[in-house]
Order: sequence, then C-alpha cells, then structure tokens
Amino acid sequence: MKADLQGYLQAARDAIVWKLDGASDYDIRRPMTPTGTNLLGLVKHLTFVE
Repeated sequence: MKADLQGYLQAARDAIVWKLDGASDYDIRRPMTPTGTNLLGLVKHLTFVE
C-alpha cells in the first residue's frame, strides 16, 4: 500500500513537471483564476504539503 501511494505521488509530480515544461515565465506566473492562483503557486503548494 505504501509503495502504491508513493507511486501515485511520483506520477503526480511527473505530470506537473511535464505540463510546465516549455511554459514561459509569464505563463507560470500569470494569474489563471479570479483569486489570483497561478501555476507557480500550485507548485509551491504541492511542495509545502509534501
């Protein structure tokens, strides 16, 4: 079970890196929602919760 969870987390990490690969600095920092959430903020959040 622990190995399954670790595998799931690694797959999620890989997906985030894959989706951000090639994105410009502007796109990573650009607010995407009315609350100001951006891709960099999501990465920081994921880093913090792990």
